[in-house]
Amino acid sequence: MHWFERLGGWAFPRAIHTPRPARNFHIAILSFDRPHYLKPVLQSLRAQISPQDSVTLFQDGAFNRFSNRFKADPKKIDACVRLFARIIPWGNIVRAEQNLGIALNYERAETHVFEQLGCARALFLEDDMVLSPNYLDVTTQLLDMADGNDRIGYVAAYGDFWATPEEQRASAAQLKPMHENWGAALTRTSWLAERPFRHVYLDLVRHVDYSRRDHERIIKHHADNGWTTKITSQDAARWIACLERGAVRITTKACHAHYIGEKGEHFTPALYRSGGFANSVMFKGAVPTLSQLSTDQIKHWLLAEKSRFKVGRPPDDTA
Repeated sequence: MHWFERLGGWAFPRAIHTPRPARNFHIAILSFDRPHYLKPVLQSLRAQISPQDSVTLFQDGAFNRFSNRFKADPKKIDACVRLFARIIPWGNIVRAEQNLGIALNYERAETHVFEQLGCARALFLEDDMVLSPNYLDVTTQLLDMADGNDRIGYVAAYGDFWATPEEQRASAAQLKPMHENWGAALTRTSWLAERPFRHVYLDLVRHVDYSRRDHERIIKHHADNGWTTKITSQDAARWIACLERGAVRITTKACHAHYIGEKGEHFTPALYRSGGFANSVMFKGAVPTLSQLSTDQIKHWLLAEKSRFKVGRPPDDTA
């Protein structure tokens, strides 16, 4: 069964909903060349927002000047822009003239949202995760937690993609450590706290085609700071920057999204199938009231995350 048929029966209407108070966070969409993915993502978002909500599309470009090649068909990029303008007509579009790559497109989006717009909180979505009708309401609760606790960095409501409906109902209010930074939100305070570490990573990918980044230099950068991971993606740089400042990344146990990225920068259909993403089932039901995290739980999760990255120095227990 194709993933379009496995979205749990949700419908994503394009009609304007009854006016509601604007959400107190900006919504940024990062897009490249997959309009067939972007469309259901935007429809799932559109079903839970109104023109009072602030939404921006950060559309990457096709031609990369560093590798002197087209990374995408310009017609697909144009199609993504048209989709956004049709589905979220009041939204803003910030289009790159040339190909930036995912790391610098994120950097552009975050700088625009947190510095130019001065937003205190923001949600960053890519073009490959369909949201459940609860996603933004749950994200609001998670951001409220992050606002009140500087030991919480990134938050996301995608949850456990592999949990059964029964497991999700039994643990709908519970939280767990986040793995991938998919559909993640954060506060401006968290973003600023990560800047020193992430600036170095960004300098390593700023003047190259992201897909041809210097893996060895990035690995050395991580190792020089005590992290022995060989993952060189911009996501990994975020994970480590979060650890550098002693913060955890959290998500829900209930699955409030469906990952659809069968083909992308780091995924192939074979990896998608072997990872079990095609079989994930989104949580259905009322928006759960999430449990609060204790100081001991945050400390435990932080130490476990440090161990996952094979810290070169022994993890201390005063985290």
